Amino acid sequence: MNNKKPTLAFIKRQAKNLKRKNSITHTQALEIIAKDFGFSNWKHCQRSLNEQPAAEIPPIKEQIEVSFTDWLKKHQNRDTPLGDLAKDMLGDRSWPLYDTLEAYRSYLSSHRASIPAMQTLERVWKSYKAFLRRAKVPRPNIPAVRKPVVKNHDLRKIVSIKGVIPRHYNVRTVEKFEVGDKAWISWGGKKAIPVTIVDVDLRHYSVRTERPLTKAGSVHSLFLDEVRSTPELACINHVTL
Repeated sequence: MNNKKPTLAFIKRQAKNLKRKNSITHTQALEIIAKDFGFSNWKHCQRSLNEQPAAEIPPIKEQIEVSFTDWLKKHQNRDTPLGDLAKDMLGDRSWPLYDTLEAYRSYLSSHRASIPAMQTLERVWKSYKAFLRRAKVPRPNIPAVRKPVVKNHDLRKIVSIKGVIPRHYNVRTVEKFEVGDKAWISWGGKKAIPVTIVDVDLRHYSVRTERPLTKAGSVHSLFLDEVRSTPELACINHVTL
């Protein structure tokens, strides 16, 4: 008796070979092969092998790396050098799709970009590569939290903060907010701007600015550690790039 665990397809192939070799019917060959593997008959073999649960194949999550251009587009609303570079890129119809910093350096140089623009590219590229490294870290599959935003008049005003020491993003922590929550951001570390959370994902808060009134309603996508619960914390953890 054969002690190996067969599959139905394997038994059928063996029966087919036996049928040709011994000039017997296919049914007879199936009975012989089934008994050879320890089953009482072919029907017993079918029932036993069909009842075996199929091997569970874990799903393969294909990770598609975000291009520098696509990543840059997401920051076009930032009132920072990063946002300026994103706006310049969107206005440049010949903007290339490169995958190296050196290629973009050459491109900007060929277009006589200023020294500050070249320096911004260097800093932005570092932020982009840091984003890619963070994206590869496994994270729990928690769905984004969405709540209806209650539209009411926000009485908060811009607050000036003096004497704060900015905190480097490498040592920052994250405060938890949900859609509709009130929060604060700071573009330069000296003034805190009141905002409302309008969307949340694993890496960003989308916020709607409430002041100044001339810019109220504009939406910005910021890193989680750049949105804070108080004006002081907002200036300490001000928006970078």
